[in-house]
Amino acid sequence: MPRIHWAWIILAASFLTVFTTYSIRLSYGILMPEMIGALQISKTEAGAIASSFYVAYTVFAPLVGFLADRVSARKLIVLFCLIQGAGTFLMGTPSSLWQACLFFGIVGAGSSAMWTPVVTLVQRWFGVRRRGAVLGVLAISYAIGYGIMGLLLPFLVKEYGWRSCWIILSLLSFAMVPLNGFFLRTAPRDRNLRPWGEDPSPAAGSGPGSLPAKIPYRDLLRLRNLWMGGFAYFFTGFTAYVVNIFIVTYANLELRFSFSQAASLASFIAFSGIPGALIIPVLSDSLGRKKCLLLLNLGFSAVILFLAWAGNSWPALVAAVCLYGVIYTSTWPMYAAAAADFFPPGTTGSVLGFWTIFFGVGLILAPMVGGWIADLSGSFVQSFLAASGTGVVAAFFITRIRKVETSPNS
Repeated sequence: MPRIHWAWIILAASFLTVFTTYSIRLSYGILMPEMIGALQISKTEAGAIASSFYVAYTVFAPLVGFLADRVSARKLIVLFCLIQGAGTFLMGTPSSLWQACLFFGIVGAGSSAMWTPVVTLVQRWFGVRRRGAVLGVLAISYAIGYGIMGLLLPFLVKEYGWRSCWIILSLLSFAMVPLNGFFLRTAPRDRNLRPWGEDPSPAAGSGPGSLPAKIPYRDLLRLRNLWMGGFAYFFTGFTAYVVNIFIVTYANLELRFSFSQAASLASFIAFSGIPGALIIPVLSDSLGRKKCLLLLNLGFSAVILFLAWAGNSWPALVAAVCLYGVIYTSTWPMYAAAAADFFPPGTTGSVLGFWTIFFGVGLILAPMVGGWIADLSGSFVQSFLAASGTGVVAAFFITRIRKVETSPNS
């Protein structure tokens, strides 16, 4: 019986890690209507709690991205799983707005190491022509996590209350600590292996499964693609998360659907995204990341307009969020693959970490601006229309990315 290549074990552990962190991260949008009533806060204040997550996430992401190219991924991910679990546990205890902001900020700090170091590690274990497909598989994990939470949390809220939901979610994060500590390995050379699917004739001067040579950060900052990709990531993050954070609250508090029915929209988004995550990243291996990213960002804008038009027609609303789910789930592995394809080897973690500054600012602004527009106008529809416009801006910056860019000193 042939031995299983360790790359698949790495992918399995990474799948569970991303599943857990996105189950926690996206559960706030589902639990938001319950927390608004319990904590007696406005939509803007509810958005501020979400923003506290992304402030911490944005502050820590460049650091963990930098470290992902230089230190043990296993130790990094294990440590931040503990931090994420502690913050999630505390999210079940707040009695005021500032406490909820503080505790969700701790969750954000822990979650900052649950994407960039993970995708950097996974791409290190697979050959270049396998990256799109593998990252598509990884994207399914957060779709499944979000989808399950949309079905499970309404039941748990009804039986035990929203505070118990956070305690249960924290146990998932704590469970990932021993799993990642046992199974993760930083590079194929740690087990005397080559990346799975790699050309058996490596480039001269590179050993099997070795870590690429380090490139000075100042050289990376001179690359045009770094900045164009960063601006695109900013507007994509804002566009996606205005909808993602508020869709359940919009359906529950504005359209007057029941909480369980409104929460099911999260599941429609998630599960509809699974075929997209499987197909689009694979297609990008042949069609190109740039073209796919351009189409995905324009797709965001069109689908959000459809969502705003749907109103309280349940069939139209479901159709809109399903289309949104296909685009949403496919977009993030495209950016991760682009970070590996458009830059010199050995910079993927640093590029994603730097891009996450832009992405994080978009995520910080999305719930605050989206909530403020909804409070000001009396409807989330105006918030969604603003997000549709920023999707077009993201597409513009994608057009400014060059297909291949190397170090200035190469």
